[in-house]
Amino acid sequence: MNTVNTFKDRLVDACNKSTLIPEYGHGQQVTLAKLMSVSQEAVRKWMAGETRPRPNAVKKLAEILDVEYIWLNMGSDQEQISSYREVSKKQDASLYAFVSFVFEAGGTVAFNRDSNDTSDVTVINDGVIRKYSVYPAVSKTEKGQEFKLTAQSNGVVSVCACKYEDADVCYDFIEVPEAIAAEHAKKGRLYTINRKEKEI
Repeated sequence: MNTVNTFKDRLVDACNKSTLIPEYGHGQQVTLAKLMSVSQEAVRKWMAGETRPRPNAVKKLAEILDVEYIWLNMGSDQEQISSYREVSKKQDASLYAFVSFVFEAGGTVAFNRDSNDTSDVTVINDGVIRKYSVYPAVSKTEKGQEFKLTAQSNGVVSVCACKYEDADVCYDFIEVPEAIAAEHAKKGRLYTINRKEKEI
């Protein structure tokens, strides 16, 4: 769904794409009014841009039309929202700690939203652009912390976030050599790091 600038345009767009709402001229406003428990005149005014529904009504509209509330209310692109959601599933405390680490070092960060991009973030530091995929530990053993690495696109750096046991948000970030990361990902073996390994 594309970005649509006004609320009325987003509402019309959502109605036209909804499987519950008939086409314009075939009872679109009447059907929506019934589903919303409001008058047809209220719906007509919303679609004409004469008035705007209250936030609770917008939430109900979003549910009925099966669109994101944020998109319907504010105009954020539907695909962008879905992309952000996918990214947020991958992001945890270790990734945010890594981002803080980059900021502290004077770098800038962009979260990757492209589903075809295997990295979590793109970092620019001292004019150098690098892509990183950050992994939290999946388990701990006597040998150290274990990480499940996944296959990466060319040029993406795998980083393991080793969490200190005695602190909530304190990490060492260990860069895994590309060949080793690829081998572990291919064989499905866990990559183990002890605290003696060199951090970034």
